[in-house]
Amino acid sequence: TDHLLAYRSTLKFSKLEEESGIKIFSEVGYGIVGVLVGGFAAEVKMADEFCEKNGVDYEVLDEENVREKWSYFVPPQNFTGRFVGKLSGHLSIRNLVRATQAVAKNNGVDHREIVAISVYKTADSFEIRLADDTTVYSKKIVLACGSFTNFFDFPLKNRLHLDLIGHSVMKFELSEQDYQLTKDFPSMNYRYNVSNGDVVPGDVYLYILPPIQYPNGKHYIKLGHTVNYPSEGLERSLTTLEEVKEWYCMENHPPSRDHFTKYFKQMFPSITPVSADLDHCAMALTKSGKQYIGFDSENFLVAAGGNGASAKMGLEIGYICANSIVKGEWDYDLEEGDFKIVYRE
Repeated sequence: TDHLLAYRSTLKFSKLEEESGIKIFSEVGYGIVGVLVGGFAAEVKMADEFCEKNGVDYEVLDEENVREKWSYFVPPQNFTGRFVGKLSGHLSIRNLVRATQAVAKNNGVDHREIVAISVYKTADSFEIRLADDTTVYSKKIVLACGSFTNFFDFPLKNRLHLDLIGHSVMKFELSEQDYQLTKDFPSMNYRYNVSNGDVVPGDVYLYILPPIQYPNGKHYIKLGHTVNYPSEGLERSLTTLEEVKEWYCMENHPPSRDHFTKYFKQMFPSITPVSADLDHCAMALTKSGKQYIGFDSENFLVAAGGNGASAKMGLEIGYICANSIVKGEWDYDLEEGDFKIVYRE
């Protein structure tokens, strides 16, 4: 399901760019490298099957062609991998938000960039109180507040079953020389397997974003981790709004800084970063492992629980939400039950 939603979102990027005049997607390719055992073997098999079913061309990676493509990158020992060059790369979330807002405004949407404090259900509509003490009314609502869904006064049947996990990412600033060296690198998932089996403490599963120019004009390679590391202190369970705020605003987190620095040096030994900056985020994990998308009550649709991997699916998830809320019932060619909302007991 995730592969399909991401693929369908990618097919919509060019139209959004054309309508908004804002570039959101860089088609630099996507690779995965790791030892072909356990969970990684299953991931590779699933990726192969998806590509073959949907006619997506891919290349098998080995030591020789990795060295030819990206001589500065060191993959794990005894690895295998896959590379897709078309309709894959990285997405600018900043520009995606700007682009969708621009298209919405061009189509008559009244856009207000302000926090909604509470939503109350009245006899025939919803009353939305904003942070500036103003109130707006709506016949229909799509609630999509990510990790903050359970912390505000919304008319949900019950709190959603979401486990919030604080994760970190690290941006490594590149000199102009190193940017020129690495600017052809794709987005990448990297698996360093200690156990030669399923994920265990000590295994490393990182995602790598290639050199991207940020609003400050500098280029960074970004690392993030896609597997939980509770025993290594790289993550934290978040249960209150105050804990989420504290995690987002934290200036440093030594375990994460040490972890990312170690593996950046292992993967890119010839590169000396100009600087390295940590950022933090909260991952909302669902009980089912699938995104929650569905009606909590009549005219009140909820979308939550990205499981750390849904940004690239955002356009298609938005498409599902928009069509369903307008129609007043589920309106998509995948089963509604696959996205069923699970509530806390």
